[in-house]
Amino acid sequence: MTNLYLIGFMGSGKSTVGRLLAERIGWSFADTDDEIVRREGMEIPEIFAKGGESFFRDLEQATLLELSGRSGWVIATGGGIVLRGRNVEIMKASGKTVYLSAREEVLAARLVGDPAVRPLLGGDSRIARLHELLQERRGMYEWADLTIDTSDQTAQAVVEAIVNHFGLGEPGGRAVRLG
Repeated sequence: MTNLYLIGFMGSGKSTVGRLLAERIGWSFADTDDEIVRREGMEIPEIFAKGGESFFRDLEQATLLELSGRSGWVIATGGGIVLRGRNVEIMKASGKTVYLSAREEVLAARLVGDPAVRPLLGGDSRIARLHELLQERRGMYEWADLTIDTSDQTAQAVVEAIVNHFGLGEPGGRAVRLG
């Protein structure tokens, strides 16, 4: 099974890049957060309120496990998916990974004004919480097969960098499988 997983902190561009990348190479697309929302019938803040972060991480892992059994998918993951070593093993065993990073101030600009309330950034001190989470997760994404800083790039430029790095296709969407 071969898939392409996009990992990185919230706000790094995984969902946007993932959709464009899948379209560009002719693969299917899934976003683990969107899949969880669809399956549970409630938004992520509601899921966190109902069962807490651990409950959400269980749902996230089950979703990843199911998606990893497919082939030819671009999968945008939640920023905290790397918190469980088993998730890292699943991704390594079933595809290639791209770590989308961004500078802290860029993430802050993207996230603080975001109308979608992100449960882990809730409260009055969103910038302080963002900094804290970035520190906690420092180094947790670096195992990826490719790292791209999205801070000063368009989503399309990031897509082309991924396509070129992995030799994933030609213009027009004709794709090759990762091997």
